[in-house]
Amino acid sequence: MKKIFAFGIALLALVSCNMDFYSSDSMTSAQFKENPSAAVYTTDGIYALMKDAQYYRADSWLESSNTYIRHINQLSETRGDNVTISGHSTDPFLQPYRYEDVPTQRNIYYTWWIGYKMIYAANSNIESIDPSSSALSSQLLGENYFFRAMVHFDLVRLFAMPYVCGRGNAGIPLRRSMDYSTTTRATVGDVYDGVVEDLKLAIQYMDRGSKRGDASYVSATAARALLSRVYLDMGDEHLQDCIDLCDELISKAPASVQGEYTVAALAEYPKHTWDNPETIWCLHHVYPTDLPSASSTIGAMYNVSVVSDDGWGEWYWNDELIELFNRYPEDRRFQAYFTYVWYPETVVKDDGKQMVCFPEKPADGDYCVTGYVQGLTPAADGSYTFNYEGKSYTAVPEMVGGYKRYFINANMTGDATFFGGRTPAYIRPDVDEDLGIRSGLYVRYLNSKYSGQDGYATFTSPVILRWAEVFLNKAEALARKGSNGDALDAVNVIRHRAGLSGDADFTIANYASRGYESVLDVVLDEERMEFCFEAHRYYDLLRNKKNIDRRYVGYHPFEVVSYNDPRIALRLPDDEINSTDLEQNPR
Repeated sequence: MKKIFAFGIALLALVSCNMDFYSSDSMTSAQFKENPSAAVYTTDGIYALMKDAQYYRADSWLESSNTYIRHINQLSETRGDNVTISGHSTDPFLQPYRYEDVPTQRNIYYTWWIGYKMIYAANSNIESIDPSSSALSSQLLGENYFFRAMVHFDLVRLFAMPYVCGRGNAGIPLRRSMDYSTTTRATVGDVYDGVVEDLKLAIQYMDRGSKRGDASYVSATAARALLSRVYLDMGDEHLQDCIDLCDELISKAPASVQGEYTVAALAEYPKHTWDNPETIWCLHHVYPTDLPSASSTIGAMYNVSVVSDDGWGEWYWNDELIELFNRYPEDRRFQAYFTYVWYPETVVKDDGKQMVCFPEKPADGDYCVTGYVQGLTPAADGSYTFNYEGKSYTAVPEMVGGYKRYFINANMTGDATFFGGRTPAYIRPDVDEDLGIRSGLYVRYLNSKYSGQDGYATFTSPVILRWAEVFLNKAEALARKGSNGDALDAVNVIRHRAGLSGDADFTIANYASRGYESVLDVVLDEERMEFCFEAHRYYDLLRNKKNIDRRYVGYHPFEVVSYNDPRIALRLPDDEINSTDLEQNPR
């Protein structure tokens, strides 16, 4: 048995800060039969492991932000093109965000370690639960198959190259039994096949079982939704499987998930995700047990409260994402979640003026910061002329793909291929700098998508699966199969929910005039808007062989990262490499 896996087993006490439950590795099949409720506790222990901070290496030191769900979100979302970060941070997200991952960082080794700890717990439960004893036992067995599949899926997407780069590439160790006698990396294809098989078993058993509680617990519906996501990753041969699953789910979906959502309803959603019809599965956090610190949650990076001093507010909206929403100012998603900072005061000046922002690269850095000029009014032709660092510039409007954009006829980023050497200009409301709207050379465009539960600016029960994804998974699969009209119909369902209809609908006749080369690109933009900051965008790009354009303001290299760049696969933790014969991911 290899060292680190043995170490993980030895530490599998499954101690949670908010619940007492049995250690699944310490119970025999006979004990499970003698105490049927034991399976409930050991299964609930896996839910707890996803959100609780655990001691690693038996350290006496424990950081409350060291949680699986937080690391998974950070390692997935920050490597895409939605989030911009303003500078140095003591949080370990910074190096992966810059594609400078270090295999000794706690977010890397902890995610790997706790992931396999959960897989081990699920394996122990799977081998111990008798599904024929009751509907509850069948349900619990299905939940454990779900967890084993989900964690393998999370880890292979982080620590291996994308499926589209080849089934034969090195994946991760595949653990689908209690036999831990060898430690090798299964192929990416074998890991995905195992995930599919486990999710099918999860569906089979949970269909026979009795669903537990609200959306805090996984269900057969959750397993089908996750399987549709997996199928999208697995190439053209599984697109129809994805469509069939989504159609099955949609036929049984709550009617409300296809209705319009008001801004107020969207803003209310993060406050109690577990009992909202939109949620298929969320990881329910309970106050105050699961809030050891309001600055250690997922939302702590996205928002900040100056009133209560909660959160860090270090992650901002990328300007290009804002421009995507600005095509349709009536989009209720943007209205509900876009914010400057968690202030009671109004930060936008009531002076009728505008602020022009633009990226510029300092001479001594590889990243771009925000240049800006405040207090401007447009000329008769809509342009903005301003002086900046001793020079005169004009931001001129033009129609790009049917939408108004502004450009400065000067190369301020140093990249001659970026908009043909011109510099994009972003017209924003004039703001009061005295209220903290700016952080150094960055504009603090924060978001409240992870805010509001129990009155905290940084607290929510993060949603893992929801109904919008089912519709957009179907749309993407249809677009990739060439069923463009049906794909746009599915897209428009989501747009109607956000208050976009009529002229805002996408049709076969108008998508090209709006600047899109394909219906798939329409779907990807809709996915980007609907799921921004929910750890989807990075994988949406990779599975479609789209490069990650990170040429925007932020403390990262001004570059385009190819979908097959070796840096996509995170380095395996040094603890693992030094203890086993696993091959490290190349650089």
